[in-house]
Amino acid sequence: MSSNTLIEAKNLTKEYIRGRKEVVVAVNDVDLEIPRGKLIMVTGPSGSGKSTLLNVLSGLDKPTEGKIIFSDEDISGWEEERLSKFRQENIGFIFQNWELIRTLTALENIESPLYPLKIKSKEIRTRAISLLKQVGLWDKVDNYPDELSGGEQQRIGIARALVGKPKIIFADEPTGNLDVDNAGSVMRLLKSFTKRDTAILVVSHNEELKKYSDKAFRMSNGRFI
Repeated sequence: MSSNTLIEAKNLTKEYIRGRKEVVVAVNDVDLEIPRGKLIMVTGPSGSGKSTLLNVLSGLDKPTEGKIIFSDEDISGWEEERLSKFRQENIGFIFQNWELIRTLTALENIESPLYPLKIKSKEIRTRAISLLKQVGLWDKVDNYPDELSGGEQQRIGIARALVGKPKIIFADEPTGNLDVDNAGSVMRLLKSFTKRDTAILVVSHNEELKKYSDKAFRMSNGRFI
């Protein structure tokens, strides 16, 4: 594991039981390094295992075999309580369907991950305002999600993922519901945040997005090909 590597997966395997007996190998003996300050992409068709890989790497799911090393510490065997705290302190998530809270404004949605933490309200507001400006939506500060376009909602989702100052962002099909222009805009925005040493892992079925990555892998049947 090099000094610049944030996360390393070694011989990572994830199996599920389907029905009573059938074993489905969703991720099959995968090795992967994610460096700080880089955008890594995993592409592949639906069912290839890329979203499962993201879930296992981020601690949302446990591997069947293999190790996940985060900053020289093996997290693959941690209990959920410890993993939950780890995710809160180190990881930001971006989803295909944005998952914004409909009753909160754009600014409040960005602030929302910090509400349970011991952070002063002034600091929360300062961070959220700064990010809202960085994603180019200061003029939408008081708008609710239903008043925003799909591209604008995803930009709010990106700002929300970054407000906790995570070491890594996991983005699952972040452009899946966007047109070509908005998809490119979102990927350029994500790429810009690697300059602050944030690592980003994007999984997508869209091969055209690989041009925005520092390194890309294609997945099929649980393996890199």
